[in-house]
Amino acid sequence: MNKLETAHDLQTRLSVILQTIEREFTPLTEEQLRWKPTVGRSSPGWSIVECLQHLNLAERYYIRNLQHKVDTLGLLQTQPADQVLESDWIGKVMLHIVDPQAKMKLPAPGIIRPRRAADLDPAAVLEQFNELQTLLHTLLDKAVYLDWNQEKVASLFGQWLKIRLGDTFRMLVAHTERHLNQAMRVKAEMNTFVKIQS
Repeated sequence: MNKLETAHDLQTRLSVILQTIEREFTPLTEEQLRWKPTVGRSSPGWSIVECLQHLNLAERYYIRNLQHKVDTLGLLQTQPADQVLESDWIGKVMLHIVDPQAKMKLPAPGIIRPRRAADLDPAAVLEQFNELQTLLHTLLDKAVYLDWNQEKVASLFGQWLKIRLGDTFRMLVAHTERHLNQAMRVKAEMNTFVKIQS
């Protein structure tokens, strides 16, 4: 897997994410965005707005670090050098955990656990989500000038656990896709619940 091809693929996936948000969630009411699935559960799952706020908290942390890396570039070369991407064990574990197809569920670290849906402003959460995803899309344009195997950013677990740049970008997009799928399941459950009630 090469850096330039991966960057292009990630930007394409980010565009799909933004289109999905616009199509599936922007038309919903605040009440719908806050609705939580409870049937057959010991505790309610996250609402759509909580899924998106969780992503906002994680993205904000990593994007701040990525932005700092990009800002240190100074004058850009005319053509970014391509490279074959390599993952170390940390990257492989992180990518496995956030894989949208993975069945494993781990509790979100406190720093990126969303507040209750009732305490969130759905319009503000959606706006911030769109801003962060758009910024990540833009950052990828400049980040290709960095070495994705050598450059690292601190993980949410602390400065001692750092993730390679290539793994960080791939992890962020996969993590967003994972929770977007979760939000879509919530929407489907909500629609089924409404039909049963009516």
